[in-house]
Amino acid sequence: MKQEHTVKMDGRKTIELTGVQQVERFDSSEFLLQTVMGKLKVKGSGLKMKHFDTVNKKAAIEGRISSFLYVESSTGMSLFRRSK
Repeated sequence: MKQEHTVKMDGRKTIELTGVQQVERFDSSEFLLQTVMGKLKVKGSGLKMKHFDTVNKKAAIEGRISSFLYVESSTGMSLFRRSK
């Protein structure tokens, strides 16, 4: 069965997601979510979880959203540091 993943952002104030498996870490400036398509980092200011439904794998974050990015690693190390 294909698992769906959608990202919908409304005016950089709210981001709604489907296919969210878990919230790995969060604070008011960054969320790291495990989705069916990989890890997704949401950055901004004043961020807070609006809702998280583990059964239906849906989440919503609100605040001032500045970026969202799929990441390969959550170590925080740059590619240049890993190669040394």
